[in-house]
Amino acid sequence: MGLETGVAVAGLLVGIVAAGLAWAPRRQAGREQGIALFVRVRGHLKGHRAELSTACAEAQTAHRADRELVLLTRPGWIPDRPLPLDAVRMTLRESRPDEQLGSCRADLVRYWPQVPGARRAATYSAAIEAYDRPGVWFNGTSYRLLDVTPPPAGLPGDGLDLAFALGRYFDGLDTTEPLAYEEALRHLKGASAPLRGPFRRGLGSPFALHGRAALPGVSTLTIRVENGGSGGTDGAAHGGSDGTGGAYFFMHRRDAGRVAVAMDTTHVAPAGEFQPHADVLPVWHSGLDLWHNTMREYAEEFLAAPDATGGGGVTLDYAHDLPYAHFARAVRDGRVRVRFLGLGLDPLSWKPEICLVCVWDAAAFDEIFAGMGEHNEEGVLVVGARAGDGYRGVPFTAGNVLGYAGHASTLPAGRACLTPAWRWRRELGLL
Repeated sequence: MGLETGVAVAGLLVGIVAAGLAWAPRRQAGREQGIALFVRVRGHLKGHRAELSTACAEAQTAHRADRELVLLTRPGWIPDRPLPLDAVRMTLRESRPDEQLGSCRADLVRYWPQVPGARRAATYSAAIEAYDRPGVWFNGTSYRLLDVTPPPAGLPGDGLDLAFALGRYFDGLDTTEPLAYEEALRHLKGASAPLRGPFRRGLGSPFALHGRAALPGVSTLTIRVENGGSGGTDGAAHGGSDGTGGAYFFMHRRDAGRVAVAMDTTHVAPAGEFQPHADVLPVWHSGLDLWHNTMREYAEEFLAAPDATGGGGVTLDYAHDLPYAHFARAVRDGRVRVRFLGLGLDPLSWKPEICLVCVWDAAAFDEIFAGMGEHNEEGVLVVGARAGDGYRGVPFTAGNVLGYAGHASTLPAGRACLTPAWRWRRELGLL
């Protein structure tokens, strides 16, 4: 190499290094802007979820077969009366190749910021892990809803057939909850009309469950009944002409810093993901049980028991292990009645929601939940006045029930439990 050539090459290398040094601050600034935007959108979603959800519900009335409910439903998804849980028939199958989630995740990568050790987060859960991790954070085995078969027309009392595959909690966080993030991003940037984000448009119909991981939540309205409902001695004092004397219910304020989704909202209690309690083959099938799922949520939210979901290898014996044996005995003795109220999709995130109600005799409730606290791992329980060593609940009156059901800060699934429970209060034995 001649002297002139060497000088030229050296000059080129110096220029490349100088350009790289000049570009590095811009890259770093771009990375920091991406992170800041992600955190802002997450904050906007926490602070405006009610507003976003209301707008999406109003824009999707064509997908609300039961217009009184804010959940998206199809004919037959809401029965004509409360049904026993065996009216919801569930099966587990393998997912098909056309139901895989790779392309769905790839469609969303443009939204996620860079994370340490990577150019860009591959998933929503990875971005949350890096920059907004909540107190409750676990990628447990979950049931993924794939097919809903309603009863024949004119026979809503025949219940539903639901087909599931196995998935993971982060599957839903990565492919369904981003619909809420996308809506918050567009709203933050001043978009005037909901439902026009590219990811949502690409999915098409909210009822096309195969295109994403639609992991159901199970939401249960808890009603505590004293002295046989309206015949209670304190009916006039607590129920009044607009209510069901002697009946009370419980709500839950979800702490924005403790949960990954539905932050800073009000919900019925207990509520949680539909998941097997252990990631072992026998439990995958036996875990398809709405009452078992609800019992675990009662233990966690009302009794502060450790989370019994998905990670361990020890299996539960619901007939003998405490506190589940107490719950099971109460059902056998008729001291608690569990009913299915319906199925729908959250209007903002399109997450499936299974809605239940548990009506407890006060004596059984007070015995089993003696010493329950106001605070749990995910927020604060709205427990009403004291009742002995426990809590009475909020009076089940039109003002209270329909007030929560009509309030935008109450999650749509919670509203979809409250509205039919009031509609069917006679069928539930509350009158």
